[in-house]
Amino acid sequence: MIFFQILIFTAGIVLLSLSISGYGRLINLTIKKNFFLEIFLGFILITFIVTFVHFFFKINLFISVLIFTLGILLFFFKGKFRQLRISKITDINYLVIFLFLIPIFLSQKYHEDFGYYHLPYAIGFIEEKIIFGFANIDQSYVYNSIWLNLYSIFFLSDKNFDFLTLPSFLIYLCFILFSYHQIISKNEKTISDYFLLTTVFYFILKFTRISEFGVDLPATIFSVLSIYYFIKFSEIDSKKDRKEYFFLTLIFSIFAIIIKLSTIPVILLPVFLYFKYFKYLNFEIFKLKFLFIYFLFIIFFIQQFIFTGCIFFPSNSTCLNVSWFSEDNINISNRLELINKSYSSVEKNIITPEEYLKNFNWFSYWLKRNFIEILEHLLTIILPIFLFLFFQKKKIDNKLILNNKLGLYLFLILGLLFWLNFSPVYRFAIYLFVTLIFVLFIGKLMSKVFSKKLFIIFIITFVFFSCLKNIIRLTKVDKVFLGVIKIDNKYILNDQKYNQIRKVYQPDTRRNLKNGWQGRLCWNTPFICSYNKLELKKKNGYLIINK
Repeated sequence: MIFFQILIFTAGIVLLSLSISGYGRLINLTIKKNFFLEIFLGFILITFIVTFVHFFFKINLFISVLIFTLGILLFFFKGKFRQLRISKITDINYLVIFLFLIPIFLSQKYHEDFGYYHLPYAIGFIEEKIIFGFANIDQSYVYNSIWLNLYSIFFLSDKNFDFLTLPSFLIYLCFILFSYHQIISKNEKTISDYFLLTTVFYFILKFTRISEFGVDLPATIFSVLSIYYFIKFSEIDSKKDRKEYFFLTLIFSIFAIIIKLSTIPVILLPVFLYFKYFKYLNFEIFKLKFLFIYFLFIIFFIQQFIFTGCIFFPSNSTCLNVSWFSEDNINISNRLELINKSYSSVEKNIITPEEYLKNFNWFSYWLKRNFIEILEHLLTIILPIFLFLFFQKKKIDNKLILNNKLGLYLFLILGLLFWLNFSPVYRFAIYLFVTLIFVLFIGKLMSKVFSKKLFIIFIITFVFFSCLKNIIRLTKVDKVFLGVIKIDNKYILNDQKYNQIRKVYQPDTRRNLKNGWQGRLCWNTPFICSYNKLELKKKNGYLIINK
């Protein structure tokens, strides 16, 4: 039975990839695009469409099917079918990589935030068109990730959420295959290829569980793509091609930021390029395809305003006096800062939250709690590079030069300072640490003769390790299936009086004790699920939620 499901899943992945790629073909570039680049761009365009449509309609199954069907039509009618065939051996390796990564999606252990706000947020999209004051339901919606908007089109019938994590899995799979394709498709290696090598080794080894695929990973992937095209820009002399790489650097950095605010430093890369090469990039940002980036950015912040009453991540200066604005949301940044800086590890009454955040008082507590985790991740980046270098022959003549070093160094320094000051959680800075290790090791990597055969052996070995790790995990579950292991939480009516617009529910924590801390989360409790006291109104067909 599971074998038949995997066959259907494989066919579904192919059709879904064609559909997303179809949207990516709408963004015209003069450089040669491959199938995976089209998928990355397609994800951005589909996210824009879902976000815009949700302003006027709830995202039902009909809209989801329509979006995917249109994508497939675009794929076949917007240009000729592009095959990825490079050689027989590489064709086989694409398939091997894909098959070895499938077990990640089987009987997934949920991400820690899945039942907290990922799933309830997506349910809100299919239950109502955009809601004014959506953030009043729970503090986790104050700053939302645009990546979660995508989840709403991955529901099956009857709100089945087995495939809600599919976009995160697919973007991960595409990045692995994209990196593999870029590195082996040409004989002469470039510095950008070594950057992908550093990243892809780490990604395969570290991200082996779907529970690790929150919104952090998609944000990291698009940040890495922005860095990659920044390096590509620096490798060529053609102004025509540089303009296209500048566009890709900008669009991927913007998308990473609206997926996860902690990736803000990545915007420094396109800004650096724009001012350094202002002579021929000055009017480039006014071209039609750049307008799409601005519309994407604007529509996200319109959604933010509708959700919170604030244009930017809640601050008094950008909040307006609308009925759904709640001052409680202003303090969310301070609470998050305490969480990110490990205040929970401090014994009670030793230091107040205010004093903890002053003058780097938090640093020693934070370092004590996070040092081992950061070290483990750094070793996972470094050790594969050491092994790869060990098995390669020395190279005598090396003409490769890392250009625009200043921009990359400024990005690393300012990025790490931003991370340390605002959100010092390792997973928020993966793109920075990978880039740091790359910069430290690029000299050694370029001093060796690149072995394509050795690279393939490493990739296949690493994906096999990922597959084996997941097979061992699957031997310990009761049932092997495609999808998420579900938590069956009971729920009750929120203890307050409401009009008949909508009922408000909350988890029945007493009956959910068997589910541990997950028993306090909403999961698929009927919408609206909230512990807060809410006032519900409806105006012109739109739901307004006030605190």
